Amino acid sequence: MQARFAPRILSTAVFVAAFATHGNAAEPPRRDDPSNLSTLDPREQALRAELQEILQAPELQGALAGVHVRSLRDGHTVFERNSSRLFNPASNMKLLTTAAALWYLGPSYRFKTEARYSGELKAGVVDGDLFIKGYGDPTLTTEELFGFVNDIALAGVQKVQGNLVIDDSFFDNVNEGPGWDQEDSDHAYAAPIGPLSINFNTFELRILPGQSVGEPARVTVWPDVPSIEVMNTADTRGAKTRTRLWLGTSRRDDNGVRVTVRGSIAANDATGRIERRRVNDPSRFAGEAIMSLLKMRGVEIKGRVKFSQAPRRTSQPIAYHWSKPLAEVTSTLNKYSNNVMAEMIFKTLGAELGETQGSWASGSKVVRDFLMEIGIKDDSFIIGNGSGLNDINRITPAQITLVLEAMYRRFEVQAEFVASLAVAGNSGTITGRFENSPAVSRLRAKTGSLTGVSALSGYVVTRNDEVLAFSVLMNDYPGRARTMWSIQDRIGIALARYQGQEVVARP
Repeated sequence: MQARFAPRILSTAVFVAAFATHGNAAEPPRRDDPSNLSTLDPREQALRAELQEILQAPELQGALAGVHVRSLRDGHTVFERNSSRLFNPASNMKLLTTAAALWYLGPSYRFKTEARYSGELKAGVVDGDLFIKGYGDPTLTTEELFGFVNDIALAGVQKVQGNLVIDDSFFDNVNEGPGWDQEDSDHAYAAPIGPLSINFNTFELRILPGQSVGEPARVTVWPDVPSIEVMNTADTRGAKTRTRLWLGTSRRDDNGVRVTVRGSIAANDATGRIERRRVNDPSRFAGEAIMSLLKMRGVEIKGRVKFSQAPRRTSQPIAYHWSKPLAEVTSTLNKYSNNVMAEMIFKTLGAELGETQGSWASGSKVVRDFLMEIGIKDDSFIIGNGSGLNDINRITPAQITLVLEAMYRRFEVQAEFVASLAVAGNSGTITGRFENSPAVSRLRAKTGSLTGVSALSGYVVTRNDEVLAFSVLMNDYPGRARTMWSIQDRIGIALARYQGQEVVARP
């Protein structure tokens, strides 16, 4: 079993030296009263006036907007607006989850998937069961899983007389976290999680025209497993017709998924339609997919898919699959805001650092401990899940910039954490934003979006190469999300264009 990790605590002297200027994180330290602009350097005074004007946009009427900008040169507050108020951070919650993961587990941490067998292996035959145990790998795909299955076959397994047993004991058996109860959709972004999860616990559905007009549309599922059932009434129409398809899913009595496909598809629609939908039972989905891949590889399982803990004393390891390092995993997660990845890391933190299985409660405790370790008061935030899905978490803009500062100042994680964020105009969720502005390639940030919630937090480099940590949280706005993005972009551009006080180098 992979070794557990103890938190790496900064010594008191180092911690105090690094954060002595911060005080109470709920009330960010300020070099001066921001309302008294006359005491400021003229350039900082002009920046604050510009940001205040941006925040007077009529589109923000009726909304609550919070902003905090922190200098990473000396820790002082460059600008703030409602920075100590609690906001729903949406996917900016992922900043806290990935920061705690890198802080405690380290950038080189890898997630393990293990195969074991009970009984004896003789002449290619296992006379017991084959066990597969997941340790929270959030990136496992069917392609990688086939390589893992191939390793099992190359180890000499041709037939298993017993069952294929899925050990999902690394996490608790609650697959949907706080906030999922507010979902009424079957979208892939709200998939449940388990310690053995494949393809982000989603399946792909592809619809193509039949061989001729009047024939049923062709519907294929990947991976094609028994717990996914397709009810197809869509047909093929003439080449000049318009493709009109309706897809829906429902939960079967056995917790499987029933997909309904209705409508019609044009005979010349060569690309068809591709959709992703969530599964209901991650462990069953993984077990059925592994069973199918074993069969494809020529490994026969006489029994069926079952669920139980692997007996450590009476079973033998036979193959392992290791994920990419956590640094690469968090980069994918933050750039593309993957909810399943965030929640699996959240629960892994609880499993590795807690006293019980990975759970939303144990994961919350680890993230809470991290926030307290960097100087944020325990009763000044609310943590319910690791992804920010729906209305469950609350944090302040000033607390987010304190997390950003803590990660920036810690050498062991700085490069990996900063690199995990999307780059303005170049990558991730802000590829198409900040175009033709000073912020391009000089601003890295994490976005967040829910109904009525928009967020953008990260780092920006000013004209004189000063690094600023910033957080912009918007709740209860009445208009379109793109309007909020425009305001956030104006703030980011103003920060990138800013030229603060020059630092005189010491002789």
